[in-house]
Amino acid sequence: MWRSVEVNIDQRELTMTNSTARFNSILTTCLLSLGFLSSSNAVANEKPSLKAFTSEDAYPYNFQFKKQLQGLVYDVAKTLVGRAGFSLQAEAQPWTRALQTARDTPNVMVFSLARNPEREDSYYWIGPITSSEVWLFKLKARKEIQVKSIDDIKDYVIGDIASSSTITLLNKFKAKIDTAPSNVSNCRKFKANRVDLIPFDPNGIKIFLHTCGLMPEDVEQVLHLPRDTSLFIAMSKKSDKALIEQLQNEFQIMTKDKTLQRIHETWKVGYKALQP
Repeated sequence: MWRSVEVNIDQRELTMTNSTARFNSILTTCLLSLGFLSSSNAVANEKPSLKAFTSEDAYPYNFQFKKQLQGLVYDVAKTLVGRAGFSLQAEAQPWTRALQTARDTPNVMVFSLARNPEREDSYYWIGPITSSEVWLFKLKARKEIQVKSIDDIKDYVIGDIASSSTITLLNKFKAKIDTAPSNVSNCRKFKANRVDLIPFDPNGIKIFLHTCGLMPEDVEQVLHLPRDTSLFIAMSKKSDKALIEQLQNEFQIMTKDKTLQRIHETWKVGYKALQP
C-alpha cells in the first residue's frame, strides 16, 4: 500500500470581512454538495492517504467555505482517490506555494491546474477533468476603459494572481500585469481601482466579486481571452509511476461510467468529453 507524504505547512483560513454574512449566504445558495472527507474518517476507515494542495478561492472548481474544501474538481479528486483505495487529505494554500510543493514532493496532488508548455514537464497529468474559459472584466463605472480587441489590453493594468496560467498569454500581448497572492486580494485591488481589468472564468465570477463586496451588476464582461483550457489534477514527476498509472486508469473508468458527467451536473457546469 502507498503511504502518504506528510508536508508540515500550516492550514490557511479564509479571511473574514464585514461582508462575510452576505458572502456566506450567497455561497450557500450556490452549493449543491457539502461532502467533506475529514482526516478522522480516513483513520477510522484505515485507508492510506494521499495529500493534495489546492487554492481556496477558485469557485466552482475548488474553494474553501466555512473551513471546508469543496468544488467540482475537489469532488472528482476525492472520488478518484477513494476508488483507488485511498483517503484524500486536501489542504488550501496560496497558489504559488501549492504548485511548488506538489512539484517537489512525491505522491502529492495539486488541482485545478491548466496544462501549458511551461508546466508540462514538471508534473504527471490526470484528466482532463473540465474546461475553463477566461474573460476580461471591468467595473461598469469605469467608462474610460475601452477594450475592443486583444491589442487594446496593453493600455491598461490587469490584475491576476501570481503563477496564473493566464499571465503567459497576457505577456504575449504586452499587457501590464499587477499580481496578487490570491483572488480575494486581486478583487480588493480591482474594487479600489488599483487595477483596470481582471481575467476570470464566468462560472465563478459571482462568488469572486462577493469576496470584496461587489455585485455582478457592478462589472462588465468586455473581452474573451483566447485561452480556453482544460483543467487537470497534477502530481510531481518524483511520484511513484505505478500510483500515477493506477489513478489515470481509475479516472478513465470514471469518464466511461459517467461519474465525471454526474459530478459536473451536480455543480451545474456544462459537461463535454475532453481529450488529454
